[in-house]
Formats: sequence, structure tokens, C-alpha cells
Amino acid sequence: MKTLKGEIVANRKYSDNLYKLEVFSPYICKNAKPAQFINIKCSRQGSDDPLLRRPFSIYEIDEQFNVFSVLFLVRGRGTQFMADLRKGESLDFVGPLGQPIKIPENDSRFVLIGGGIGVVPLCLIAKNLKSIGKTVHFFAGFKDEAFYTWERDLIKILKDYKIFSENGVFGEKGIPLNYIRENFSEFKDHHFIVCGPLEMLKQAQSFLKDRKVRAIAIMEEKMACGIGACMGCVIKIKNKNNGYSYKKVCSDGPAFDLMEVCFD
Repeated sequence: MKTLKGEIVANRKYSDNLYKLEVFSPYICKNAKPAQFINIKCSRQGSDDPLLRRPFSIYEIDEQFNVFSVLFLVRGRGTQFMADLRKGESLDFVGPLGQPIKIPENDSRFVLIGGGIGVVPLCLIAKNLKSIGKTVHFFAGFKDEAFYTWERDLIKILKDYKIFSENGVFGEKGIPLNYIRENFSEFKDHHFIVCGPLEMLKQAQSFLKDRKVRAIAIMEEKMACGIGACMGCVIKIKNKNNGYSYKKVCSDGPAFDLMEVCFD
């Protein structure tokens, strides 16, 4: 982990509030692994407003050109600052943060399910899985067509995917979990990796827990420090003795066994 500054190579607008920020950083491209993230300073030099950095999953890594990217939705002052950045400007960030996802060596087939901005860390995970010869099925669900342009990034990684939207204007109408329920016999021997809204993770856990399916959750939490000092991103985890412990998403995660996460 280092505090770094990287030159912005491009800031691409995918939709009204969806952006892809590409940053030159040999250090991140050499050291970052799937599921890790960076903490971005979302204010100009000399300003501390907003005070806290914002965490963003690493979306893509181009080792040839030493460029990585983050994909983000504009939701407030911090992300609006990022959306206004231009090519040639500098980005102040800390990373790589978090623990890389641990891919089970003996599993060869994976199902990735992403909801909304939760697709971001899954893209780097999918690329890594494909590079080591794993079979990957990718399912993505959205409320509307905001991620329409994003599909062109996904198709560069793999061809076996399905996209769903709640209003039916992008991909198929519906949600990924309903499709999995209806076609579970095709995926019962796959390892699941999920990331998205808490309600989606809860539903995935409820459906998969009685089917003896292994599943990993990439957790998304608001963070203050991003390095495990402030305890602001703690979640409750079941342990082997039917008790509970508390883990920090920023330093212990963000990847956890989905069946061990307590959502209540």
C-alpha cells in the first residue's frame, strides 16, 4: 500500500452518471490483485472538502501500458469531482487496499453475479479466472439502461454472459437470481461469486445456503480510513463454533464466505 499520484489518461462518460476513469500507475498495475480497491482523494490540492477519501474497486488493469481504471456512478460531491477530472490532470489515491480474492484451485467452474455498480470488481475477477483456464458464467442485473455502454467492456472479457434490467430496456427483463433459480441444475456444481446491494446478497445467501453451494461475497461498505484503523466498515461474521466475530471490510475483506456473513 502506498499513497500515490497518477496521471489521468482518460475520463470516459458511459451514461448520464456513469464514468470510467483511467489512470497511469505502474505500481498499481504491478501490485494490485482482483477484488482489491483504492481510496481516492476527491478534492483539489490544498483543499480538504470533502475530507474523507472514497473507496473504489479496481475495474481494469492494463499491464502493457501501466493503466488501471475505476468505474463509478456520480452520487455526490466526491464522485462529481471525479467526473469533472480531465486527461492530463493528477489523481491522488492510496492503494492497493484490501485482500485479494482467494480462488479455490480445485474449482474449475464459476458463476459471477453482479448487481448495479457491484459488477465492477467482478470484471477483474472474471478476467483473472479466464486467464487461468476457468469456466466463467457472468450474470449482471440493473435497474435501467445506465450501464448499456458497459456491455462493450464485458464482451472483451468473455462471451458467456447474460444481462438483466428491471424495466426490460437493457438485456432481458428480470433479475439474475430468478434466472439462476429457474436453471439451477446447470450451475449446481459451480462456485459462486456475488457483489451488489445488500438485499441481493441476502437473497443469494438464502437461496444457496440449503444447496451446498460454495459462494464468495465481495462486500461494499462505506469507509473512513480504508486501512483498518477506524473500525467504520465492520461486519458480523459467523465462526465455526456457531458464534460470531467482527471483520473489517477494508482490511480483512472485501471478499468473504457468503454463508458466513450476517445480514441481520
